[in-house]
Amino acid sequence: MRKKIVIATLNDYIVYQPTILNLYDRLKEVFDVEIISFEPEYISKQKDFERNVKYLKVPQAQKHIVQKFDFLINKLQPLIIKVFPRFKYHYKYYNYLLPSVLKKALRNIVADYVISVDIPALSICQEVFGDVHFLSLEIDISDPYLKKIDVTRIKSVFIQNIDRVKYLLPEYKGPVFIVQNAPPYIPMTSQVEKSPDFVWAGTLVERFGIFDCLDFFTKHPEYRIVLKGGADKSTLQKVKSEYSEWIKRGVIELNNAYLPSDEFVRFLSRFKIGFCFYSWDLINSNFNYRTAPSGKLFMYMAAGVPVIACKIPGFDFIDKFRAGVLIEDYSTESILKAVKTIEEDYEEYQKACFKVAEHFDFNKDVTSYIEFLSAEM
Repeated sequence: MRKKIVIATLNDYIVYQPTILNLYDRLKEVFDVEIISFEPEYISKQKDFERNVKYLKVPQAQKHIVQKFDFLINKLQPLIIKVFPRFKYHYKYYNYLLPSVLKKALRNIVADYVISVDIPALSICQEVFGDVHFLSLEIDISDPYLKKIDVTRIKSVFIQNIDRVKYLLPEYKGPVFIVQNAPPYIPMTSQVEKSPDFVWAGTLVERFGIFDCLDFFTKHPEYRIVLKGGADKSTLQKVKSEYSEWIKRGVIELNNAYLPSDEFVRFLSRFKIGFCFYSWDLINSNFNYRTAPSGKLFMYMAAGVPVIACKIPGFDFIDKFRAGVLIEDYSTESILKAVKTIEEDYEEYQKACFKVAEHFDFNKDVTSYIEFLSAEM
């Protein structure tokens, strides 16, 4: 009889977390696997119907009350800080209500192994199951749940690089598995006809620098960009209102339809150059974004699409492999210079992308983790 593994997360956008989905696909070769997630709301309503995913629902009455309270405190926060400068509010919806729903669901689940995704889920899983495995995607040392975890009860850590382990869990001494947020490497078997268009892959969120990117195209309408991915409502509304003229002219195209990972890579392969930005405020203030390679960056690589991206430690491999150009500001001049640099030697940049994709092949890198879990059986 096969052992059961549960992967537990507090997030509601499981379809946009390829690490979890790719891990599921490998684990199911050996184990019975179930993902515990939440009904999708934030980025899109899209669900994964191909995998064994249990979507938790938050009681509507509680949700309404807690979100209203969070909204009120958020509005009052500037005034509160004037009186109490050290005041820091942790939203009750994400730090109380969702965890309580997850905890209740986990108490009714029997599993041989538990993989908890990020710190809040780790704390909850330890409370319910005791010793559990830890999968780290996002790092936030201000998370109130970080003080609640027991490092000695972490059986293994699955993470992007060793610096992130030292930063997040300096006292941890157990097994560490370094695996990037990259897709399984599948060589392109047929040549895709390239369009001259550019592409923004992944989530449309203002703090990811999307408007800096779009401003370039309003100043250089001889180029065209397709925005492919989910979006939060406020960002999408802003794009549609502030760039309506450019959308009508076809300089900017919105394409929010969801595609599974393999189809997404094939879709991206049609494009000439991709973008991967974070706002500089986010970069300078957030260790998480500064140090972790982005999943969409690896999707570009698998698709053979050179990138223009922000110059941060997490993206150093782009320079190392010469798979794109890293820039230190988002000025029109810097972006245009990067475009010209890639265009001058396009075939070599594209070849470098495929080398990156092969080097960081998820299936290859995750093998030791699967063997480690299997050895516990």
